[in-house]
Amino acid sequence: MLPILPPELVREIASYLSRRDFLSAIVVNKAWHSTWTPFLWANFTVVGSSLTRDIISKKYQPGLVRHGPHIRNVFVRYEKHIKVLQVLLRAVPAPLLNLSSLCVSTKLHLETDVERLVDILKKSPQLRKLDVINTPLPGLWFQRLLTVIASGLARLKRLRLTHMHLHPRATPLVLRTFLETCSSELETLVLKFGIASSLVLYTAPPPTTIRGTKTHPNLEVLQLEVGYPSMSGPMESVFPWILNTFLEGCTALEIVDDRFFPFGGRRQWFTDDASILRILHRVMRIPFRRFITPMNVETLSNALLSDLDVDGKNVQEIWQGIHLGDFVSGTSITEADRKAIVHTASHRGFQNLLVHNEELLSSEDLLAILRTCPTLRVFECGYDRYPSIAASELIQQPWSCKWLKVLHLVISGIPRPDITTDARGKPIPAGTPLHSGTMEESRVIQRKVYAQLGALVCLEVLSLGYSLLRDMIADTDADANDSDDGSNNAGQAAKKYNPFLQLTCLELTLESGLDMLLELKSLECFSVFGMDHRIGKKELLWMQRHWHSVRRVYGLVPLPYQESMRHFGSDPSVPLCGVAFSIL
Repeated sequence: MLPILPPELVREIASYLSRRDFLSAIVVNKAWHSTWTPFLWANFTVVGSSLTRDIISKKYQPGLVRHGPHIRNVFVRYEKHIKVLQVLLRAVPAPLLNLSSLCVSTKLHLETDVERLVDILKKSPQLRKLDVINTPLPGLWFQRLLTVIASGLARLKRLRLTHMHLHPRATPLVLRTFLETCSSELETLVLKFGIASSLVLYTAPPPTTIRGTKTHPNLEVLQLEVGYPSMSGPMESVFPWILNTFLEGCTALEIVDDRFFPFGGRRQWFTDDASILRILHRVMRIPFRRFITPMNVETLSNALLSDLDVDGKNVQEIWQGIHLGDFVSGTSITEADRKAIVHTASHRGFQNLLVHNEELLSSEDLLAILRTCPTLRVFECGYDRYPSIAASELIQQPWSCKWLKVLHLVISGIPRPDITTDARGKPIPAGTPLHSGTMEESRVIQRKVYAQLGALVCLEVLSLGYSLLRDMIADTDADANDSDDGSNNAGQAAKKYNPFLQLTCLELTLESGLDMLLELKSLECFSVFGMDHRIGKKELLWMQRHWHSVRRVYGLVPLPYQESMRHFGSDPSVPLCGVAFSIL
């Protein structure tokens, strides 16, 4: 009966089924085998060493040859697994016309490794999404990869090329050629790498035009985090030469992210150049994009709301970001200042909010920014502690910041009846609010919170626990020397505890709804310091399989000097689970 259903309905049914469901379905009969086999092979994920050995073995080859054309999405993690690409090439000699997504999170040590990747790209003309993550490539190999992507992937919509160390990788000429000739269908472009010295550009007269230049009318997100030798001298003049023609054709731009260095002396290389600013003003219809770091609170609201003369017209300035890190703990700002911050952050073009004193803005202010700022990229509040927002308030309205990249936030007020002791290790009295009721009631709320977070598909950094610095502070318990039987053990060391341990936080288990964060494919760092979570082995294995970019998960392994503190509820087997990212 199933094979006669419309293909659209079959695809809809398949979206609710797991790999285990497909494995069960294909053995029912021949008709079901024919229907569900393409869905079983659609996602080709290799993250474990044992699976790698199976795939490169001879007994696996007939199945790969037979079903390889069904593969639509490939995810390969870490260096030994790159051999899988070679196996795939041998097994499927014909073009991979159905391959629409390729994610490689690995180290390409050898030229042959790069050639395997290049060969896959040449055989995948229909590729729509390409992620090459945390991959160090020598300059010539990287430039070859850029050339192949620009010349062979005309249907590409999303491209991420990232490397954790921004060493020199490409010359200005290669970068400009790539930007101007890459797919005109691009919607998201993320490049994180180094740029070679500008001297390379001036060894010969630079061309005024690039052959095959295209416009990019669909590009919405442009993120270029580029390292370079120096910000002085001729290097400054190189950036407009690289970018100006490319930016002229990006008429749908909403996000221009040129990396933040708020604490250093390095300047933003997009928004500090007048010619680039003029182009952005024209194509994005935003007057100015600047970053404000006010030195005193008296002038904050006036500075944020002041009008400026632009082409003979008085217009309100659109600030790119606000950095309030200079305000120390105990400092307050006026109601007018808070309203000015929220008003400024609600404008299209505002991207970054850094407030290193969580007391400056109320939870209502923070929620207003998250709900109204359409282009917010960085939401970093608090230095010792992040601001706290109650779950009941957080889930009331959807957030509009769909391009958010960095989020530091404590979510509190979630019922946790499974937690029976407080931060000192003492029993929580029966009937205590948020520690009574049932786990199902708790998980109903948790799933609503997960749904809110799961919509932030651009997240790279998600910190839900308190910062590392404050989490490491152990306060002396005044009652630690008083034993339960009334005796006093004054000679013993005072018991310590973490006064900021979160007891009404997300459980972070698959049962509670963690799998609703499935689409956080760009997430690199996940911090749960100081949370009484329940992350175990199965959760980490799930992260490894579905969070393609994750490199570090903080808050799972207690440090040596925390031994006298109450630990969170993580699975003791976590350090031994063998996932391919750092557990800290």
